[in-house]
Amino acid sequence: MQEQDKVFDVINPNSCEGLILTCEHASSKIPEAYHNLGLSEDKLNTHIARDKGCKELTEALAQKLGCTTFIAGYSRLFIDYNRRENEDSLIVDESDKILIPGNQNLSDKERKYRIENFHRPYYQAIKNKIAELQNKGITPQIFSIHGFTPQLRGGTYRPWNAGILYVTPNKLTEKLLKGLQSKDNLKVDANVPYDMRQYNTGAAAICGEDIGLENAVIEIKDTEFDDMQAGVTKWRDLLLNILV
Repeated sequence: MQEQDKVFDVINPNSCEGLILTCEHASSKIPEAYHNLGLSEDKLNTHIARDKGCKELTEALAQKLGCTTFIAGYSRLFIDYNRRENEDSLIVDESDKILIPGNQNLSDKERKYRIENFHRPYYQAIKNKIAELQNKGITPQIFSIHGFTPQLRGGTYRPWNAGILYVTPNKLTEKLLKGLQSKDNLKVDANVPYDMRQYNTGAAAICGEDIGLENAVIEIKDTEFDDMQAGVTKWRDLLLNILV
């Protein structure tokens, strides 16, 4: 197995900063034995496989903030790190009307294998870090970085530059919303384009909401990263000005 083929990566594992960053849809990689789930490289280089720019942004923020950061190593099409274990959408057989050949008629054995070897270790590592910080008297916050495509097939256009998602409003969500909405050139709203109060899933919910920790998800329109370097720099600086 090549070195970059990891279930997840951890940046700043020994940090005592209270903020924990996560990026569940960082990668389009599929484990080699699965032959890209029968998909072309072109298909894997789209929103169905990963959130464009979010890995790069998360890494840039981790470098500046010095906080512990968890970055998922495989594609959401292989297993969606941003779902709970019991959700049907944990492993999808279709995404944005594109069939995923390698996920058709998935056996319970294969589903269990992916959960136990990919999904569960990721969440256990985050929970271990939370416990470590709490044992030091530090109360963690969970901030997950995600992206969305401007329009799904047959869907309506999504006009926002970004959304801040949450189940229960908290100081972190309020700070992010206030900070981003103060920018005249940005359209940012709460719980768009997805309403976390309806879905209540993902790392922010599982590792934050479920145990009473402040948490937030940012969803950034992926066209913001069409110029990758410019997009990462823009959003890194925007978020640093709010978080620091």
